Amino acid sequence: EDPPPAPARPRWFGPDDAGRGWGPRTWQGKATVALYLFLVLVAVVLYANLGVTLLVVVFYTVVAASVVFATSDLRDRWPPG
Repeated sequence: EDPPPAPARPRWFGPDDAGRGWGPRTWQGKATVALYLFLVLVAVVLYANLGVTLLVVVFYTVVAASVVFATSDLRDRWPPG
C-alpha cells in the first residue's frame, strides 16, 4: 500500500481567498514584504548617491521578486499559456 502523500507546503503568495487580488497569504509572505519595504527605506535614507541607491533598490527588488516567484503558485503555472 502506498504511503499517504506529504502535505503541500503553504504558498507564501497567491490569490486571496475572496478572489479579489493577489498578495501575501502567510506570515512568511507578510514578513517578506515588510523586510523588502524596510530595506528599501533604509537604502533611500542611508545612501547619499542616487546611483548607489538605485543599484541597491534594483538588487532588493530582484531578490524579492525571486522569493515571490519561488514561493507562489506562479511557479506551477510558468510559462503562461
